[in-house]
Amino acid sequence: MTRYDGYTGVEVEVHDDGIVVCTLNRPERLNAFDGQMRQDIHRLLYEVSSDDEARVFVMTGAGRAFCSGADLTAKDRRGWPIRAHEPMFGWCTDLLEMPKPTICALNGLAAGGGLGLSLLFDIRICSSTAKLLPIWMKRAIHPDDLITWTLPRLVGYSRALEWLYEAEEIPLTAALEAGMINHVVEPSEVLPRSLELARRFAAGPTSHYAMTKQAVFKGMQSDSFGAAVLESWGQSKALASDDFKEGLLAFKEKREPKFTGR
Repeated sequence: MTRYDGYTGVEVEVHDDGIVVCTLNRPERLNAFDGQMRQDIHRLLYEVSSDDEARVFVMTGAGRAFCSGADLTAKDRRGWPIRAHEPMFGWCTDLLEMPKPTICALNGLAAGGGLGLSLLFDIRICSSTAKLLPIWMKRAIHPDDLITWTLPRLVGYSRALEWLYEAEEIPLTAALEAGMINHVVEPSEVLPRSLELARRFAAGPTSHYAMTKQAVFKGMQSDSFGAAVLESWGQSKALASDDFKEGLLAFKEKREPKFTGR
């Protein structure tokens, strides 16, 4: 099997500039998770993370939905692949901590686990016609896909609990104001805007993005001294990188830098 081959539950497109685009591909079921899609997403996260040529990861959905959560009627009901003694949703940290910029092109409905999936990305570009539905309580299902960790960090403790308790559609204006989504655009602009941003990131110092992401992620869980230690470590690595030398040279020569991620 060659690079990014063999996917059936998702479509994978690799751009020349290192952008990897994943399209959830069960439009007839509003891209609800079945066993094959779970297997494919799990494998793809590992493949993108370990691919030195992959610089940015983008995910969207086929048709009118991003993802409607678990397909409770699917014939293939396999769960998320897990290693021994790993929690059921341990895979979420593979996306949350992916050492590359990640963008969710949230093209339509995101319900239940689909909403949880979208919040694992660094940035969300959202369609003006999308619906954000934290539906779990209406089905007496426990919130999952790490939304109990991501949502309160994005919007605050009380608002997160209110939205999870109510299990009603979250207005896009409220989601935008709270920081749950980054941008709201017309439906036809969701993927183009996401790819435009991805191209900007792909042209940047991607190894530095990874260190910055790690520092921000760990900083949310540590005190200020721990953050200072991590920033000091990152700065030492950054100053020793080829991209730093290129950035300095480009500044002196009054031109745009050409970063390689090294």
